Amino acid sequence: MKADTHDLQTRLDAIRQRLRLSREAVAAGDNVNLDALGGEVQNVSETLHTAPLQIDRKALVRDLEAIITDLDSLQQELSAHHGIIGGETIPDDGADD
Repeated sequence: MKADTHDLQTRLDAIRQRLRLSREAVAAGDNVNLDALGGEVQNVSETLHTAPLQIDRKALVRDLEAIITDLDSLQQELSAHHGIIGGETIPDDGADD
């Protein structure tokens, strides 16, 4: 499948929207699964890699890099929200009660 700049930009915009909604959900205390979102980012990255040379790669790569940074930040927020270290939930020892 050949991708053009508009198609890739539309996909990046959709990812940005899902990131924003996910961040709002985390802020509201909801649980969010970022696996599908990470997969979408990977898919766009692979599509960009094989896209025709006439598209504006530099602009799309900058957008993709910003999205990856935002996704990493959201993952850290989610981990902090759940108190996860090394894949295990930190037990509540009651020390701050």
